[in-house]
Amino acid sequence: MSRSAAQESNPLLPGTARNESLQRAFDLLEAMAQVPDGATIAYLSNAVELPRTTVSRLLASLFDAGVVARPGSDRNWVLGPTIMRLTRAVAPAYDLQERGAAILERITADLEETSMLAIPTGPATARVIHEVRGPKLLGITSAWAGETIASPASGYVRQLLAELPEQRSSAIIDGFTLERHTAQTIVEKEPLKQQIRKIRADGFTIVVDELEEGLAGIGVPVRHNGQLAAMFAVYLPTVRFTQDLKERALNTLRSAAQELGDNTH
Repeated sequence: MSRSAAQESNPLLPGTARNESLQRAFDLLEAMAQVPDGATIAYLSNAVELPRTTVSRLLASLFDAGVVARPGSDRNWVLGPTIMRLTRAVAPAYDLQERGAAILERITADLEETSMLAIPTGPATARVIHEVRGPKLLGITSAWAGETIASPASGYVRQLLAELPEQRSSAIIDGFTLERHTAQTIVEKEPLKQQIRKIRADGFTIVVDELEEGLAGIGVPVRHNGQLAAMFAVYLPTVRFTQDLKERALNTLRSAAQELGDNTH
């Protein structure tokens, strides 16, 4: 349905004038969504049939609000973090936290280690929405629940970077100031990029002694229709992160991710 036809058939506030600039901005966003790796101003101008000067003005306003971004060295335009936050705020047909919490209980019961569920809040940030502590006296209790995680030493952030095209993830890493948390923390950008490539190939993340000495974690993505929707992880003392535990955790986490992903609507 064309925009004019949609307006004519829309019973909401009949007779009320519409904001043409706002409608054009949404046309731009629709066009941008068709090119996930980034769109040039020339492409967008042609796609929405507007002069380049008009497109540039609209993009500048959208950029100020975080609705669009230019993360790559090629300076192409992509949808920005504000769009991602708004997308996550749309109430889904199911309660992700409630479903995920029940699965976390089973993960922790199976592995006897602390498990967590996180959701993306941006291209390189995540928020832990639920945590189930393991039963062992020597275990992990994090302060992450409800907090935004932005450190590239975190497995959550690395998994998100691995979801992006390599050119874009590399551009984001180039903009990082890498902080050393421990002697094991990766603080050089090229080794971090290599680590992201490995995660992209392996399909899971492992972080050992990089956020804190003695802390190890392993995580997997939760996908729905091929897109990352959330991430499961298990954190535990490094001394217990044996090869046997790694293999068991991967099997358990992948099964959990499949279950939660299949129940996403």
